[in-house]
Amino acid sequence: MTGNALTAAAGKAAAATGTAPVLRLHEVRKEFGGHAALDGVSLEVAEGEVVVVVGPSGSGKSTLVRCVHQLEDIDAGAIYLDGELLGYERHRGGLRPLTPRGVAAQRRRIGMVFQQFHLFPHFTALRNVTEAPVRVHGRSRADAEREAMELLDRVGLRDHAHHYPRQLSGGQQQRVAIARALATRPRVMLFDEPTSALDPELVEEVLTVLRGLAADGLTMIVVTHEMAFAREVADRCVFMEAGRIVEAGPPAEFFGRPQSPRLRAFLSRHTAPGRTPE
Repeated sequence: MTGNALTAAAGKAAAATGTAPVLRLHEVRKEFGGHAALDGVSLEVAEGEVVVVVGPSGSGKSTLVRCVHQLEDIDAGAIYLDGELLGYERHRGGLRPLTPRGVAAQRRRIGMVFQQFHLFPHFTALRNVTEAPVRVHGRSRADAEREAMELLDRVGLRDHAHHYPRQLSGGQQQRVAIARALATRPRVMLFDEPTSALDPELVEEVLTVLRGLAADGLTMIVVTHEMAFAREVADRCVFMEAGRIVEAGPPAEFFGRPQSPRLRAFLSRHTAPGRTPE
């Protein structure tokens, strides 16, 4: 992305909003091999809001959260966290990419939970949760362990603190991954289909944790195919297709009175009795 293009996008976004939300995407574009995975996506997330993103496979849902976490560089547009431009800094009247250290500093304020758990196999659950606070944030191990035990209790795993990942079920591993992400005290939590790698009988235990986080007022973007969860927990639902946001709204309107034919068709496939979500 050129500095001029990003500066223009930043100016438009600043003029368009009065008070800054926690997270703001403005006309974000991301291409892979000439294909637009994100095609001009704009989205704002308020403090304490739970935004659930749904859509067919390949619609750009996972790319969206990966771009927010700066795991993918964007090709146009801009992303802000608490009004701070992500990935770039001002330099000589323009913008230049942040150094890897600068990106890492910004990324610490955004927690992310992936489809796969990515736990350190040679660390216990407790050590998995404390590693980043101690090694990255410079906290004492005693303080980090106290908070880690509180977080493991929060996700129902205090009694499994000294178990290794191989001793845990998939649902338990994912709950450890959630505790690990929370340990960095993020401003926003991103969940990229956190139940898709789980056996069906383990899905509910992870969704229960997410419900608790939402009730506690954590700011969250959740990419999921769990329609009942979206209807129950979301403050706002977003439907994506072909790299664009097609429709968004509160769950009652989103599920009860969808406006676009594409959303109506999607919901008919994924909320009908007996249907298996993709």
